[in-house]
Amino acid sequence: MIIFLDFDGVLHDIGCASKDLFRHASRFSAVLRDHPDIEVVVSSAWREDVDDVAELAKHFPEDLRHRFIGLTAIKGITAEPRQRERECWQWLRAHGREHERWIAVDDWPDNFGPNLPGAGAALFTDPSTGLDDEAVAILRAMIAAPTSGTQFCYDRADLRGWPLWRG
Repeated sequence: MIIFLDFDGVLHDIGCASKDLFRHASRFSAVLRDHPDIEVVVSSAWREDVDDVAELAKHFPEDLRHRFIGLTAIKGITAEPRQRERECWQWLRAHGREHERWIAVDDWPDNFGPNLPGAGAALFTDPSTGLDDEAVAILRAMIAAPTSGTQFCYDRADLRGWPLWRG
C-alpha cells in the first residue's frame, strides 16, 4: 500500500508556529511502524523546494526514512480541482503501481474528487487540527479495511466557504 502524504494541515496545523511544524509526525510514524508494508510518497507542496524525497524524510525517525519512496510531480503553479489526485495517479502509473491500494492523506478536499482512480481512497484532515487522534483512528481503519472511498475526520458542514464536491 502507498500513502500519498500532504504536510500542511496534516502533519501540523495550517498557520502554526515554526516550533510546531511536524508535531503530528510521531502519530504518522506510529502508523507506519504498525504497517511495515506501507510506503510513502510525498504529495505536499513542500516537494516544490527539494530535489529528492530524502530531504523531506528527515522530518521522520531514521528507521522509517527508507519508506519514503518518492515525490509526486508538480503539475503547475495554479491549483486546479483534483490536481493532487491527478499527480498521485500519474506517479502510480509512471511506477507501474496503478493496481495497488493507495490512500491520500490531505486537508483539502478539492485536491481530490469522488470515485478516485484505481484502488484509491482519501482521508481529509481538519486543517486547523491536522492528524489528531481521531484522524489516526480513521486512517488505521482505512488501512485495515480494503475498500476504496473517502473519509472526513470532521463534519464537512462545519467548514464555511469551502467549495466541496458532492458525492
